[in-house]
Amino acid sequence: MYDYNFDLDSNPKKKPEKFLIFVKRLLPRWVNAIPDSECIAIFRILKLLKRKKKKKLVLLETGCGASTLAMFLHCALYGGTMYSWDINGSKGSFIKSVISESMGKVLGVDVNKIWNFIACNSLESNAGIRVIKELNKKVDFGFFDSWHTLDHVMLELKAFETVASSKFIVAFDDVNLTKKHTNDGYINMLRHKLNLKKIKPKNNICEPFYIEIKKYLKAKYKKVAKINGSYQTDSKNDIFFNYFLDRKFSTEIGLQENNKKHLYFTAFIVGKNF
Repeated sequence: MYDYNFDLDSNPKKKPEKFLIFVKRLLPRWVNAIPDSECIAIFRILKLLKRKKKKKLVLLETGCGASTLAMFLHCALYGGTMYSWDINGSKGSFIKSVISESMGKVLGVDVNKIWNFIACNSLESNAGIRVIKELNKKVDFGFFDSWHTLDHVMLELKAFETVASSKFIVAFDDVNLTKKHTNDGYINMLRHKLNLKKIKPKNNICEPFYIEIKKYLKAKYKKVAKINGSYQTDSKNDIFFNYFLDRKFSTEIGLQENNKKHLYFTAFIVGKNF
């Protein structure tokens, strides 16, 4: 049940960030994978982009979860549509039900008129990111949080570029990672369950994603700026990092680096005029 009677003093239209975190903290762990501070940072970045454009925004994400709540709430309050790709169809269906019962009911909006969930690989040629072009839309914002290797992230970014507006923002999760082509931490976790030996992929180290992505954007576009938003400051006191015990084990097997939480998230604005 997610259709709670909310505190009347916490009107979501007047205090949207408080409302966003309230709903986020109702989520079970398997769909609540990004910190509260990152969720808020995404919402604030979208508000920044909204001030730069008069038309309704088109948003895109790879991997769905708490980020979906932030993007949906922005669209529900200020207008816009969004598209999410995730190979886990059950995950998308569950989040849609949560949004419908909580945000949709309170705000009086239909989730199906705002959010398009595609249970498919984001890089699939006939149902992935590139199909946005067939819909005659241009995307203003992209959030990337799917398979955490540099090669995959760059392929998603390049697919995004084919459907992007002339000015856009791209944001990324887990950009402190240095895995080039194989997410060996995750794969070795699966192999351990099968009583198989660990793999040690060759030539699998790159610079942290945030450095590689910045170099790519700077080389291709005349105007690129890193968005110095609220995340780096707010993440220092974010209870999310200490609340979930599984994060300790994720650090031990190489899925993430808890001591570099201030580097988990980054965003860039790209275009002629900011």
